[in-house]
Amino acid sequence: MDSILLLDKKLKEFTEEEWTKLFEKAILIKLPKGSTVFSVNERPQGVFIIKSGWVKISRISKDGRESVVGCIRNPKEIIGLAEVLLNKNRTCNAVAITDIEIGFLRTEDFYNIIKEDFNIALKVMRLLAERMREAEENVHNLSSNYVSKRLISFLYKASFKWGIEDLDGIKIPLNLTHEEIAQIVGTSRQTATKALNALQKRGVIKLEKRQIKILDIKKLVAPFR
Repeated sequence: MDSILLLDKKLKEFTEEEWTKLFEKAILIKLPKGSTVFSVNERPQGVFIIKSGWVKISRISKDGRESVVGCIRNPKEIIGLAEVLLNKNRTCNAVAITDIEIGFLRTEDFYNIIKEDFNIALKVMRLLAERMREAEENVHNLSSNYVSKRLISFLYKASFKWGIEDLDGIKIPLNLTHEEIAQIVGTSRQTATKALNALQKRGVIKLEKRQIKILDIKKLVAPFR
């Protein structure tokens, strides 16, 4: 399971001074839950920096099914990087799953910052490297693991990235529907619900409305040991 933790956080986290520099020339926008940040085939005009809230990166298949291909992006993450650096149209949709405040940084301004500040440029490269490894991990999970293991992998990763320690476990502060969890792990809503209920019956997790609390992290990852 350690492989899904990917790069050490300290290697790619921006300092407060670096965030200030990135936000200085960004246009701040507030969007309600369900808003589209960018869409497939859109020509990129710049990158987006999440100040608050959560965004999912997804694609729609030919049969209309949505799958979350970039996991969930959280505050203090940059999205829309690849298309700006490649100068190619967007290949995914970015949709707010909560109310968000997001900064739009024009391509020219973004390029000037990474040209002037080597540390920021290096962290952008490390961020892209992490996402490449994350994509490889997701492909491996989809091709070789059962739904239950893919769900466990997501919950473990979510607890590491976003988990809040509580008295009786680790709370994942994402108000995800079962449909959205199904999109992340690549299955149907019914199958995702069944897998979540099975983990709850085992005493591994607790479902609290749309929030998930991990009660026993060791028992959660036992299938990978």
